[in-house]
Amino acid sequence: MTVTVLEKVPEDPEIILAWNDLVFRMERPEVFFTHQWALAASRSFSDTLCPLTFLVYESGRLNGVAAIAVNRESPAAAFFLTASTADYCDVVSAPETREAVLAAVLREMKKRNVQDLVLANVPAESRTLQVIGALAKSHSLHLHERSAYECGVVSLGDAEQRQAVLQSVVRKEKEKRGIKKLSQLGPVQVAHLSGEPLETVLRSIFVAHISRFFATNRLSPLIRPQRRAFLFELGKLLSYAGWLKISQLEVNRRPIAWNYGFRFLDSWFWYLPTFEIQYEETSPGSCLLRLLIEEACAETAVKRLDMGLGDEAYKSRFSNDSRLTRHVELSGSMQRHLIKVGRNGLATIVRNFPVVDKQLRNGRDLFRAMRGRIGRPAMVAAALAKAKRSVASEDEVAFFEAPPMDASEMSASETEGAALSPLSWEAIAMAAMNNADDEETLKYLARSAQRLKRGRATGYFLQGQQKQPSHFLWVDRYDGFHLSEIHSTLKSADPEAAMIFDCWTPAAHRGQGNYATGIRMAAAYLQKQNRQAWIFSGARNESSVRGILKAGFVYRFSLVRCIRLSRATVSRCETATYRQSIKSKIKQ
Repeated sequence: MTVTVLEKVPEDPEIILAWNDLVFRMERPEVFFTHQWALAASRSFSDTLCPLTFLVYESGRLNGVAAIAVNRESPAAAFFLTASTADYCDVVSAPETREAVLAAVLREMKKRNVQDLVLANVPAESRTLQVIGALAKSHSLHLHERSAYECGVVSLGDAEQRQAVLQSVVRKEKEKRGIKKLSQLGPVQVAHLSGEPLETVLRSIFVAHISRFFATNRLSPLIRPQRRAFLFELGKLLSYAGWLKISQLEVNRRPIAWNYGFRFLDSWFWYLPTFEIQYEETSPGSCLLRLLIEEACAETAVKRLDMGLGDEAYKSRFSNDSRLTRHVELSGSMQRHLIKVGRNGLATIVRNFPVVDKQLRNGRDLFRAMRGRIGRPAMVAAALAKAKRSVASEDEVAFFEAPPMDASEMSASETEGAALSPLSWEAIAMAAMNNADDEETLKYLARSAQRLKRGRATGYFLQGQQKQPSHFLWVDRYDGFHLSEIHSTLKSADPEAAMIFDCWTPAAHRGQGNYATGIRMAAAYLQKQNRQAWIFSGARNESSVRGILKAGFVYRFSLVRCIRLSRATVSRCETATYRQSIKSKIKQ
């Protein structure tokens, strides 16, 4: 056998046909092994990964393909190109030639000084796992293999088994209640998308997925532009081949849940499901899955519905079978091999003791935080100042009231293209996609998502000239508002008075006056509702105070919290000194 190594995924039509022909001859063909999947990954992650496509020939005929990649920073360690996106990965060849193909690939890797190889998510029935031990030994590589994932599968056999599966899913009470509740809003149906522009459909999926993750205090991987680009590229390539199957659950013709999935040979794949968070109580995602299983039972060409990686509880309720994957690591160094074995062994032990696992995670997070502070004088000084304030300190919060305002009187340069809109899940998702590298803004959006989910306060965002959220703020009742800065709760005789709080401008939009514009427009909006608008700021936060004054707010009073020997008191004052400092800031 001879090997050709390309530092890209080839797009020659003959190679594409030969590659996919080998996929069809594998133990269990999967869409993840196809040329289209590798090409989409290569196009989308080329900024961080270097593809290495090993084409193995015998007598001029393509006998095997290994779509491998290395990180640009560490080219000595290789892994499957599709490892971060595919539920199953493997070397592509017919089972009877797998050993020879793997041997040829390992020899070529050694020539290229690739010292370590990680084979993630290899199906347990793969011929690769049967031959890898002997091959590792013959190539002087140290082998470590462990279990990876158990993927839930709905197996569909003969008519009798299909009927049993159908009766089982129809009887599931949670989905039965969910579909009944949704039916009260209008007709419920499943649509499989084909004529709609891919960009439009994917935008809905991205927004719903990111919102749902925020609602559970997590960050969706779709925040990253590379991930979204991958799904778009993959969708285009698979749709040309007829393997893409995007399904959506509609209520009264309104889509509320989706599955970005695939139909490949006799398998239907549940790959990327999501739903609109507003309908969470009706379990729209699992309702969609139930309806897809019902449809699969009626199609004799479908032998299984594979739910892939992930241990979500709903999958175990629907599955009647499972598929295991294995994780294989080959290392040219005994030291690195022992480190990996030890690390994986410790991780296995910890997983069996959740309390210990939680403590170790907390310790890891604390260590990372402390390591980030070491060598940063400003952070060390801040920590010392915080310790000092716990013994003796004085914190002042200044309160400002909005005089009669009219947004229509604002300058054209201040309001051009700007609009203040109620904060929605879509706005949070769009802001996250636009600020994927702004860690502090992502934290703010996560906090806002939790507040939006609770529904007590009302959020708003300022839409800038590029139709992107450029500033955020929240409004709540003044009476009963809790000031976490000084651990005090406000009282007011006016039940309609409103407090503007938790304002935030993403780093990319700072220095453009968005803060002042946003709070001024919010005050004008509140006054149209006959509500008096207030805002507060730490007295020492000069940039915040300057923005409040620029918006036209007027200083009224301060609350001062004094700590002496851990005893705290809060007093109200209207000091002449602070009024004088306000005047100086106005002049600036």
